[in-house]
Amino acid sequence: MLLACLTGCSTPWRMVSDNAVPLSNSFQPPLDLVVGTAIVGAAALYVVDPLAPNWEVRTTPVDEAKIEISLRKKRFSVGGDGEAYALFRRHAQDLATEAGARGFEILSYSEEIQSETTYARRLSRGLVRLLPPA
Repeated sequence: MLLACLTGCSTPWRMVSDNAVPLSNSFQPPLDLVVGTAIVGAAALYVVDPLAPNWEVRTTPVDEAKIEISLRKKRFSVGGDGEAYALFRRHAQDLATEAGARGFEILSYSEEIQSETTYARRLSRGLVRLLPPA
C-alpha cells in the first residue's frame, strides 16, 4: 500500500503531493512519479549492488597440507561467468604463498549451477594440496 501511495494511487491518503517537478520547460513529471522512481531505483541498486565482488570465496582446511576452496557467485551480476577457475587458481596460489609452500597441486575441481530459488547461482569448489617448501 505504501508503494502504491508513493507512486500515485488515487486514495485520499496520499503521502506525496502531486505537484509537478520542473526539470525542463517541456518535461515536468509529477512529484509522486519522481519519488516512486527513486524508490524503485534505490531498491534495484541495493539488490544488484554493482560494486560488490562477483564471487564469495571460502577456504576450509582439511588437514595440514590440503585445503578446500569454495566459490559462490553472487545472485545478480553482469559478467564474470568464466572466471571461476582463474579465481580458484589465484586463491590457491595466495594460500600457498602465505603458508610458505613451494606451490600447490589441484587434487579436484568442479563447477555446478545451483537453483536455490528463482535465480540460479554458479558454484565452484576444489581441493588443493600445498607442496612442502624446497
